[in-house]
Amino acid sequence: MPETIKNLLSHSINKLLKISSTPQFDAELLLGFILKKPREYILIHPEYKLTKTQETRYNKILQRRLNYEPIAYILAQKEFYGLNFKVTKDTLIPRPETESLVELALCSMKPASSAGRHETYNKKNTTIVDIGTGSGNIIISIAKNNEQQSKSSDKIKYFGIDISKKALSIAKHNAKKNKVDDKIKFLKGNLLEPVIKNINCYMFHASCSMIIIANLPYLSKKIYSACAPNVKKFEPRSALLSGIDGLDHYEKLFQQILKIQDTRYKIQTILEISPEQKQKIAKLIKKYFPNANIEFQKDLAQKWRVVKLFI
Repeated sequence: MPETIKNLLSHSINKLLKISSTPQFDAELLLGFILKKPREYILIHPEYKLTKTQETRYNKILQRRLNYEPIAYILAQKEFYGLNFKVTKDTLIPRPETESLVELALCSMKPASSAGRHETYNKKNTTIVDIGTGSGNIIISIAKNNEQQSKSSDKIKYFGIDISKKALSIAKHNAKKNKVDDKIKFLKGNLLEPVIKNINCYMFHASCSMIIIANLPYLSKKIYSACAPNVKKFEPRSALLSGIDGLDHYEKLFQQILKIQDTRYKIQTILEISPEQKQKIAKLIKKYFPNANIEFQKDLAQKWRVVKLFI
């Protein structure tokens, strides 16, 4: 006998209670995905009866979720900053707290009077570099929203860099999907290496300021070991873990920034960190940039999440 939406949701929620803090939301999203209907449809049509094929397909993806696979990987998509992104197991799933990096980058491109006390950049000639771009969610969100806000967006250059060829393929797909593929150039390389190698070529020579945005791996071994099963079993370990204290990647990035510091660029760096790293990363920054101005900002949960570095 065909199952109704109401009955199927009830059974699913009871099962999902064991592995998810949002069992009803998960079940509704999965069912909407199978029926190719928005979540609202699921809520207002409890009497709808699924076909046998639909029910079989639903049970298969429900089992994937019960095995801790993240919803984003099952649906192969994730919303970020109001845009939709394709995600695969080759890319980290975009987190809500990372939207702060987009906000700060957009703020940095506003007129100097409203951007911040340290920012004296020429807003019309800025290069924005997203290090470890992954799915491209950060640089694409910046390009898309700055396009809507700024008449001078054609004078701003956007770059996304990643060491993973597969991740870059996803990022390029997402740029095209969100109609900014003509604005962003994606480069393959280790952190800032493509910029260092091409600093004097046509890609960068016209810019007089640079904003480096990085959401690099920053989990320590201790924190990674305590992560939920859905993180450790499915998300790429290389996109999360960074040495004993979680700062190996950022130290490497700082070493690379030193190589372009003596150019005419004015450099601002916006980084996402783990809250307990605030003091350690401040010390690390002062080691490489003694005269830098440092600002820390909290996320919506009031945890230290972002560091802005003005060189």
